[in-house]
Amino acid sequence: MIVYRPMQEKDLDTVAALEAAAFSKPWQRKDFADALNSPNYLYYVAEQDGQVIANAGLIMSIDEADLTNVTTAEACRGRGIAKTLLENLMQAAKDRGIVAFTLEVRAGNAAAIALYEKLGFVCEGRRKNFYTAPAEDALIYWLRENI
Repeated sequence: MIVYRPMQEKDLDTVAALEAAAFSKPWQRKDFADALNSPNYLYYVAEQDGQVIANAGLIMSIDEADLTNVTTAEACRGRGIAKTLLENLMQAAKDRGIVAFTLEVRAGNAAAIALYEKLGFVCEGRRKNFYTAPAEDALIYWLRENI
């Protein structure tokens, strides 16, 4: 059984390791610790058999939120874990008054794009050469609720 819950301090090492395995410019443990201690950030994890296997987070600003990190352990991908994790995270944000979500994703990240579009996000723009290591455009997605 997979449990979806708010991130806790005990999760920081595993979350940082998941991030490092997935991204060329990963957040560090301190970045996640700072986010955990900020009222503007909200982070959730997916846990199976006592092990964190995915994490997702966002930063809130008034009634909007920017998804900042979404990572699933490679062995657990393709099982719908990230989708359910994001649904839980976004519901928690909605409960705090968030009505619009945005994110940036590498233009070549087909799996992530498919996930976001399943959740109802719509591509509304492109930032040329936004990412480095390697250089790649970012697609800007939005999901607006009740607007």
